[in-house]
Amino acid sequence: MQTETTKGEMFEALEKPADNKITKLAGVNLGLALGSELVVIFPDTNTGYRGKIVGFEPYEYIVATLRLPKSVRSSLSYKGELIIKSLHEGTVYGFRSHMLNHITRPAHLLFFTYPDSLERLDLRKSSRTSCNIDGSIFTMEGKEYDCLVLNVSETGCKVAVSVNARDPLHTLETGEDLLVSMQLGNVGAVKLPVGIKNITKEKGNIHFGCMFLDINEEEKEQIAQYVDKIERLSR
Repeated sequence: MQTETTKGEMFEALEKPADNKITKLAGVNLGLALGSELVVIFPDTNTGYRGKIVGFEPYEYIVATLRLPKSVRSSLSYKGELIIKSLHEGTVYGFRSHMLNHITRPAHLLFFTYPDSLERLDLRKSSRTSCNIDGSIFTMEGKEYDCLVLNVSETGCKVAVSVNARDPLHTLETGEDLLVSMQLGNVGAVKLPVGIKNITKEKGNIHFGCMFLDINEEEKEQIAQYVDKIERLSR
């Protein structure tokens, strides 16, 4: 369901640490994923509307589901300016764009230009290091699933799980909790509670972007040693 939001309320659930810096990048660096949420802002009214990305052609256009009030639709103009905010894997991307088309049937879709340049704000307190390590996740009901840890830092990780479409894991939503167990080579094993921050689904796989909820100094040191080892050996 699309909901209206003021510009100041965008991504209000996301905490932005004071030391985060906005980086200006070329449009080629835009991170996009089908199903990612975004906010489209109309500068003239300073009002934004939430939607989801349903398609894109790199360097050409982006398509989003976006249900707009009739009063807004009637004022839309071809090539009218838009401001887009999107969230992808812990990073907020913001850019100016122009509308290409808007349709209401068979679905409410907005087509807008792919950006030449953008601003990036990394919400994470530490960068993630790519990896491929075996692990397990546990639901709050105690059900265990094999998983692959795709990246990790001292503050969180991303895990991939392969399940069928009817598995209860598909009903999990952002904000819910899991338990992640991962083997960090000769550094040792850690088992930590995590909160789900983002979810992507593709070809039977589910990716959970997670933040550690309760991690002590010893566990942080284990992860830091493992990350350091990966970075040294992959140079």
